[in-house]
Amino acid sequence: MEKLPVNPNCELSGTKYCAALNMHTCAACTIRDSENKGEIISDLDLYETLLPEGGIAHLFESRECQFCKTPVKGKRRGYAILDMAHPEPRRVQKWLFGKRTARIGTMIPLQMGVCPKCRKRFLLMEYLPMLIPVVFGIGALLLLSLDAIRNPLVDLSMFAPFGTWIVITLVGIILGKLVTDGFERAWAKEMETDVMRHPVIAEMTDKG
Repeated sequence: MEKLPVNPNCELSGTKYCAALNMHTCAACTIRDSENKGEIISDLDLYETLLPEGGIAHLFESRECQFCKTPVKGKRRGYAILDMAHPEPRRVQKWLFGKRTARIGTMIPLQMGVCPKCRKRFLLMEYLPMLIPVVFGIGALLLLSLDAIRNPLVDLSMFAPFGTWIVITLVGIILGKLVTDGFERAWAKEMETDVMRHPVIAEMTDKG
């Protein structure tokens, strides 16, 4: 980003705080008319202490996937986005029944380069635990709609078909968890399957 010319009407102009705000023009700056610039400076100082050593820019600037563990990493084809929150600085906010201290004082959005393979695996780990039970549940409904299967169950009890559907769906839930865990263990050799174990995120977590 091109450095902005010094603005004599702004006490942050030309300082590291102006650079941290990363505005393209003074006209676009959201705090240019703020009367609490001292508070903003304090917030930016806090923000700087929450960042890991080396900052977070390399997470989205690098052309290599941030999740690959292999010697040759995949090429970035998109971004995984994670919001990291911290309770400081403490803020009082209005709500329906009066005022309360906000749970989140600082939000740091992280954009992490991800390759197609890691992205596909993350999506599978997210959706398989839900997809497999849904498939089992729909399959059970189709089977139970057949007279040859439904009628013997109804002869046993009017609740037997529903109970059978519940059992099959529960089997799908268990299988979905087992399959996902198996994939995660296998893929953990090649990629960081748990985002929270990424070195940068782990360092930020240690900072609170």
